[in-house]
Amino acid sequence: MFPDRVHAETSYEREGLTAVPMEHVQGWRIEPCDFDAVCVEFLTPEDTYRVLLDTSDRGVAALALQRVLGEPAPTES
Repeated sequence: MFPDRVHAETSYEREGLTAVPMEHVQGWRIEPCDFDAVCVEFLTPEDTYRVLLDTSDRGVAALALQRVLGEPAPTES
């Protein structure tokens, strides 16, 4: 994360490392993924890209993403 942009790559639930197309991201949120992890979900019209994070990084990630991308999307649950 940079002060004015986010760059993310993920291989979570994908065959290989994939760059998140940030120019198409219309929202983001953080959801539980596993007993010891959370996923940052980047929402595009075509797909949801999930980046796996340790649960302890949730707060820092949320603050940084909110600063660059705005308020999170509503949770799915």
